[in-house]
Amino acid sequence: MAFNETTTISYAPEKVFNGLISRDFQEYASEAFRADLDKFSVVPAQPAAADTVAVDITRTVNGEDFAQKLPSAVQRFAKGRISVEQQEAWSAAAEDGSRDANVTIKVSMVKATAKATIKLFPAKGGTATVVETEGSVKSSIPLVGSKVAQLAEPQVGKLLNGLTQKLEAWLKDH
Repeated sequence: MAFNETTTISYAPEKVFNGLISRDFQEYASEAFRADLDKFSVVPAQPAAADTVAVDITRTVNGEDFAQKLPSAVQRFAKGRISVEQQEAWSAAAEDGSRDANVTIKVSMVKATAKATIKLFPAKGGTATVVETEGSVKSSIPLVGSKVAQLAEPQVGKLLNGLTQKLEAWLKDH
């Protein structure tokens, strides 16, 4: 099973991309998801359109907040603060501002890794951006890993889609 989410944001791709790689936005989104932003870096720090961009994000969440969504055999591990590591490798911007990213999200506590692609491209008319996210989740926990991945995939898709929805709200004020 995989996830696939699409949303449209009322801003040009360049503005959407700059929002996604903004520390201020990532702090805003982390707070909205009841997470702490522990690490955030963008290389290069002030990217030009021709630059490929690497983004590294680490958040921690309270395990009890999502333990009930896990299989009972794994729930006992979802205690305390859980680290979620996210790496994004963004392409240089195309002439129309489009960009693609390969995204990896790791949650060591449940031995889960999500691999996704994010595509930003102008909507018809050029005044908005379509954000397409698709990917899958794998978990290497013996006996229940496939169940963990099956339960996690829609949640990861919703999380990534939720980030883009939060971005639109944030961009209205920035």
